[in-house]
Amino acid sequence: MKRILQHPPESLTGKRYWRSLGELSDTPEFREWLEREFPTGAAELKGDEWSRRSFLKLMGASMALAGFGLNGCRRPEAHLVPFTKNVEWTIPGKFLYYATAMPRRTGAIPLIATTVDGRPIKLEGNPLHPASGGATDTFVQASILDLYDPSRSQRFVHKGKTSDRAAFNAYIGKLRNAFLTQRGDGLAFLVAETHSPTRERLRTELEKIFPGLRWVVYEPLLSEAQSFATELSFGGNVRLVPKLERADVILALDSDFLDCGQGSLTSVRAFSSRRRVSAAKDSMNRLYVVENRFTITGAMADHRLRCPASQIPAFAYALAGKILAATKDANLGAVIATLKAPAAAATPDDQWLSEAANDLVAKPGASLVLAGPDQPVVVQLIVYGINSALKNLGQTLVLREFPRRPSQNSILTLARDINEGRVKQLFILGGDPVYNAQRGLVEDRATGQPLDWSDLQKKVPEIVRLGYHEDSTSALSQWHVPAAHYLEAWGDTLTADGEYLSIQPMILPLFGGLSEIELLNALLGRPKTEGPELVQETFRATNPPGDFQAAWSRFLHDGFASHVQVQDQSPLFNASAAGPLAKNSWAPPPAPAAESPEIVLVGSYAMDDGRYANNGWLQELPDPITKLTWDNASLISPGFAKKLGVQTGDLVQIAITQKSARLGPIKRELVIAALVSPGHADNSITIPLGYARKMPEFSALPYAGGALKEEPKIAEQGGFNGYLLRTAANPHFIVAGGQGIESVSVRKLGRTYPLSITQEHFSIEGRGLVREATLERYRADNDFAKKMPGEEDLPHRLPSIYVHPPLDAPQQWGMSVDLNVCTGCSACVIACQAENNIPIVGKLQVAHGRAMHWIRIDRYYASRKPFNQDRGDWPEDPEIVHEPMMCQHCENAPCETVCPVNATVHSEDGLNVMAYNRCIGTRYCANNCPFKVRRFNYFDYNQRPVGKKKIAGALSIYEEYFAPLTTKGAPDIRRDGEMHLLRATD
Repeated sequence: MKRILQHPPESLTGKRYWRSLGELSDTPEFREWLEREFPTGAAELKGDEWSRRSFLKLMGASMALAGFGLNGCRRPEAHLVPFTKNVEWTIPGKFLYYATAMPRRTGAIPLIATTVDGRPIKLEGNPLHPASGGATDTFVQASILDLYDPSRSQRFVHKGKTSDRAAFNAYIGKLRNAFLTQRGDGLAFLVAETHSPTRERLRTELEKIFPGLRWVVYEPLLSEAQSFATELSFGGNVRLVPKLERADVILALDSDFLDCGQGSLTSVRAFSSRRRVSAAKDSMNRLYVVENRFTITGAMADHRLRCPASQIPAFAYALAGKILAATKDANLGAVIATLKAPAAAATPDDQWLSEAANDLVAKPGASLVLAGPDQPVVVQLIVYGINSALKNLGQTLVLREFPRRPSQNSILTLARDINEGRVKQLFILGGDPVYNAQRGLVEDRATGQPLDWSDLQKKVPEIVRLGYHEDSTSALSQWHVPAAHYLEAWGDTLTADGEYLSIQPMILPLFGGLSEIELLNALLGRPKTEGPELVQETFRATNPPGDFQAAWSRFLHDGFASHVQVQDQSPLFNASAAGPLAKNSWAPPPAPAAESPEIVLVGSYAMDDGRYANNGWLQELPDPITKLTWDNASLISPGFAKKLGVQTGDLVQIAITQKSARLGPIKRELVIAALVSPGHADNSITIPLGYARKMPEFSALPYAGGALKEEPKIAEQGGFNGYLLRTAANPHFIVAGGQGIESVSVRKLGRTYPLSITQEHFSIEGRGLVREATLERYRADNDFAKKMPGEEDLPHRLPSIYVHPPLDAPQQWGMSVDLNVCTGCSACVIACQAENNIPIVGKLQVAHGRAMHWIRIDRYYASRKPFNQDRGDWPEDPEIVHEPMMCQHCENAPCETVCPVNATVHSEDGLNVMAYNRCIGTRYCANNCPFKVRRFNYFDYNQRPVGKKKIAGALSIYEEYFAPLTTKGAPDIRRDGEMHLLRATD
């Protein structure tokens, strides 16, 4: 039963920690949520102490009512099929581990895959790799679910009709003969970035045979500004690698480098290494962040400045001026000499700016300034000049060879060629350009109307799409070819630092999919490969030492080639070339205003660019900052929301008017829900991308023994499509006065949209869980975290008759989290979900507080300024503190002390274990669990009709659960029959 416990009184001075605006203002809605936090029925228990007899009466009645639905239940019939071809090297029940890697647009992540009976079930980081050290992120942990996605592409499609691989191979043979005659004229490739040396080798061979082909790499969240500025300033085929472990002071300008989607695991680990404090003599790095919305990096900042994204160029210019005055550096002077302070730009906080500049100047060679990839070329050049002036080049910012042939074409040049009729055959390898390509790529030659990618794709006579789903791009292609998952195919790749990694399949392609290198090999006219021959040919060119087979085996075993060493170059900054380019590209837009805000388009921490739209684990993962699930929303500051009269969940209409010489103004609009986000810059709206993507539905579970009985339908996923506002001229932020932008407006529509936000769930109601201190206080009192404020005022703790068992085993279970290092990224939440096969519950149930995660990351805002009840003013510059709440499967699990039948107990090595055959369903464990692990685990989510065929709609009877009609191969998705309703699933 829920009891109101006496907690230490909250301090009236100093910092206050709060989860949401509702908690800070103590609204009636928030208080009501606290009373309804437990399952339905618990509200009747508030206020009075109930006896055990009365509580059992209530529970017994609810179970009796539930029993009426169990009279005719039986476990569904399943038809088991033994192995027809046994898996190599397997012993039943014994796991096998293989090294592999996950390709990513910024660089691959080395992994270890766990397999059972030839089926991969879990992914972990490769501990042998020196840079990653066995770490992963949320996308790695969730990618195993994509392998078994029932809506994956499962067939070859030709002009909307099901085909097969033999027909596709015949088509490729005819097409290749035509290419040879035309020498590749009219042939084009639009590919996603994978950094595969084998793909680059096959591309080179294709270009020798077909010299006229066009090769275009397109990634929605990769900016060409950073790579172009790097090539101009330091030369080609290089990459700037930050050495964060060497930096004492770091300044991030719109750079979320602690997010692996924008940065790399190596950078995150390097930064964290300087945050670990184990003794009083240890020191820490210092992080300054300038950004428009709270990011993972901003949440870790020691000093943070809210600034509209469009005003970062003005801030960088002001910072460069102060550093130039202190260093007199000629290179920095050459970059900004011809630039003038923008008259209409926002004025940065001079005190904050001066303190940051002085701190950087005081650490020459041990400081670092980073610019986000979405910032324009001029900001990248200014930042390079600042690092040159601070003597950081070669110290905290090294230049590394990155062997790849950059694409000479962009999606803009490809769009122009398509519009002019120069592309006859187009291969789209990965991605979904109909969904995520920039709008208004070119103008129609006849009408002057702006053309989107969907319009251009219709102009290409022949299109072959290699895709993971039959999505909107596939619908406009003549051929759709199912793509293999990276766990199903051979390959190779490079990390963000340039190390060479192997990719080996864990399982045969579930649906006969092809990899990119297999398709390119077919275009070369070579025989079909069944093994790693294509990768071996690339590996042989690296000149491995000793016997080739031994070196190859070592490459697969370790997951990386230790003999392929990365090379660092002497960083010589070409300031003479950077200066003129900075002058030509210097056009900072005016500061946004309340009547004309800026729109900032960013990647999602869950959906990335939309490629994980069908991944339920990521959809239900609370955003690290907003705690929003299953949707995106337009993030706005409390001050701006007050001016608009908007609250969280209100629908707003964003309208952008573009200039057009031939047609006059062009208007683009998006209706989206608002989410009031503390710490956001005023007059700025942030929209995470990757939602509202059109994805196929499924009508069966083919990997359970059946096959698709009908063609998959296309349905739109939840959320709002921010790509509708994204144009070629303004791909990252849109502001009036910017390139081709006439006006930006936002207005409230008067309607609402339900959002499932977990930031107020599981509030601890006054417990002082967050405890933080400065480094100086830690040195004076390193036990500060063990003291709860006001604990001495509580009444003496009553004695207990419960005695914890002695923990005398040789090995003890335990977990500790270094909160100095935790970024709140939530990789552990997804890892726990994958490890324990925790089900998702959907948007509606999350809104009811029934998310099943065993781990959660609590996000607290911290501020000294209280909420002003009279004026309704919120704290403008709160800080963020992350606090993981782990499931108590070790140490003192609170369910053990209240179980009347001793079903939940401690093992001798300190692990909480459960004897399910003792459980009688009292649910005392649920009521005594502040970690909510057992609160909602009695909902039978395995009974949901996912992918099942309804045969009696009025009675909700499904074929799979009506034994006489159950077909062979029906999925057995229940684990233990009726007793599942009587026990927790953990």
